[in-house]
Amino acid sequence: MQNGAEFEQVKKGVVKRKQKRSIGLFIDGTGLDRATRRIQRKVDMPALVRGVTSGMVPTVARYYTLIPYEDDSRQLAFLDAIGKAGLQVIVKRLPPKGVTRQVSVDSLMAADIVAFALGHAQFSDLSQYEPAKENRTDTSPSAANGAIPLKLGQNESDTTEQETVDNASKSPTSEQNCKRIITVVCPGRELSYPISLSSELGVDTVTADFGQFNTGDVLKSAAKWIDLSDSETIWMD
Repeated sequence: MQNGAEFEQVKKGVVKRKQKRSIGLFIDGTGLDRATRRIQRKVDMPALVRGVTSGMVPTVARYYTLIPYEDDSRQLAFLDAIGKAGLQVIVKRLPPKGVTRQVSVDSLMAADIVAFALGHAQFSDLSQYEPAKENRTDTSPSAANGAIPLKLGQNESDTTEQETVDNASKSPTSEQNCKRIITVVCPGRELSYPISLSSELGVDTVTADFGQFNTGDVLKSAAKWIDLSDSETIWMD
């Protein structure tokens, strides 16, 4: 049987993988936004997630992006939609106008990618965006001081979600017999090293980008590459 080392026959005509798989999905939202603006198309985020994970439910799914120094209602609504697509939103604030300081999400992504490669399924939530329960206004305290809106309490659904994350970290997906797969969407050049390191640690690495905008260093660092420009299923109508 083809790929016999990877699959085993359960019964006649039915096979299953010998190893369980755990996927870590890491999306550079800034890079994705730049690429899609160039081609003037909008991504259907749930469809993108399904496409780059082959329909599997990721153990970790994080979307990293930069947000304005002051809260913007349109930006916050967009982040809420990203969260509803099943992604944890990780943000860094841009500096105020007039301050020339470079800000990127590369360091956050690099740390999480390597942590997942080493077997971790839980990460710091210090930079995680959470939709505020109350209505947002430009005069709210969070808008005034530039703070990230956070949930102030936990409801029943929040507890269930947290328990799911906790159980995932204790499940067989974190054991040595589980094959880890790291998929990075629209990574910047600085992520070539953590992706390459993950490959050295025995993790399957995949990058997904648009053919005309990717960088050679990142392409060489991953074992596989998905050309999103060839996809017909990830776009909004």
